[in-house]
Amino acid sequence: MLGAIPTEELIKETAKKVFFQQGHLKATTQEIADAAGVNRALIHYYFRSRNLLFDKVLQEAMSGFMHKVLSVLEAEVPFKEKIKVFIQTFIGISAEFPYLQNFIVTEMVKQPEKMTVFHPQHLDEVAKKLNEELAQEIKNNTVAPTTLEHFIVNIMSLCSYPFIAQPIIQTIFSLNQATYQEFLQERKEIIFKIIFKEKS
Repeated sequence: MLGAIPTEELIKETAKKVFFQQGHLKATTQEIADAAGVNRALIHYYFRSRNLLFDKVLQEAMSGFMHKVLSVLEAEVPFKEKIKVFIQTFIGISAEFPYLQNFIVTEMVKQPEKMTVFHPQHLDEVAKKLNEELAQEIKNNTVAPTTLEHFIVNIMSLCSYPFIAQPIIQTIFSLNQATYQEFLQERKEIIFKIIFKEKS
């Protein structure tokens, strides 16, 4: 069929949704095959096992996440605009695949060697430029004095926690899925204002 997704890619994309969008950690090859509309034997043909398929889609998801984030941070745009897009991108990816961060943290604890995906060779160059831009913002009094490490971790923490603690947040504040999604969209602007000391 013209324009059809190759079977191998279809299986990977389906597994990605099952694992990271639906949070079905223990999904079997049969369940993934059913969701993809393919024979289970094809999963074994392309990936040999469910665990190897999981490792493959997790590695690609982590690499894709890092690529998108770095693309934003490398952009030749004003620092505040760059950080605004960074926040929007981080929350956007997390909203699409709400269980991805939990999977990443869990896997990193079990297999720390996979952390290399989060430190590409040119990351130090990106950090150097960001540090210079941050220093200028501090000088302009738009950001409280801090280091780049704390600045980035603060943003990531503010972006990540609503996803990691989703059940707790929804329960405490009586948010259904629709109002929780509205809450996430509001976070984008709120985080930006917190980081840059802007008034509402």
